[in-house]
Amino acid sequence: LLTQMSVASLRAEWRKADAAYRSGSPSMPDEEFDQLEAKLRSVAPHAPELQVPGGGTALLSLNNETFEDWRYRLPAGIAFVVEPKIDGCAVALRYVNGRLEAAWTRSGRSAMPSVDLVDSVPRVIKASGVVQVNGELYGVGIEKSQQNAAKSLNKKPNGDGLAFMAYTLVNAKGDELASLQSMSKWGFTVPDALVCTRDSEVIALHQRWETGDLFYSLPTDGIVVKVLSHDLQRQFGVTDRHPCWALAMKK
Repeated sequence: LLTQMSVASLRAEWRKADAAYRSGSPSMPDEEFDQLEAKLRSVAPHAPELQVPGGGTALLSLNNETFEDWRYRLPAGIAFVVEPKIDGCAVALRYVNGRLEAAWTRSGRSAMPSVDLVDSVPRVIKASGVVQVNGELYGVGIEKSQQNAAKSLNKKPNGDGLAFMAYTLVNAKGDELASLQSMSKWGFTVPDALVCTRDSEVIALHQRWETGDLFYSLPTDGIVVKVLSHDLQRQFGVTDRHPCWALAMKK
């Protein structure tokens, strides 16, 4: 068992790495940070650093193993959807009876000061009850999209040149296309989504992205492959780090 001192050290290491990421100069790869967070979550699940404001669901990272290894664990005959992997900072939005009540980052820190400055985040949507929308805050038309978004999540946020793209409707029914359509009707910008029924189609789309022939108008660092059906997504579940039904394919 870890002592109180070692737990404190682990929390301090997490805060240091998170601060470096938010400043736009990450001190470690995403995979290493995910491992650090998983370790902290296992020994101190109630640590303040891990709490999510507004009572929402925490943002997970994306699995980035090879497509072949990921696909091997899934059944045959299922459909996928391919979307751009935006090079920005993940942000979750929580609406209560249609009004924006909370926003937070993957680290659980409130993102409301920055979100309030971004025009593409609707303050009111036509939805009842509690709705959570996950998406990406990113820089428009600039080379360092992620760094610009990360800096805006600082203590002195600046919404200049920032946009928000919604990509997940949490606990939705139907499938990914229906969710994107719902979010679009609410006023969100959503990504183009390409449905694939064969593995070869996914691989071909990844090759197109690598050559700059797909999603070239957006700041991307890969593509995201998701299982199309929400029922199947719930069946496959999530780990403490990432959903088992989604994959990031980079270069």
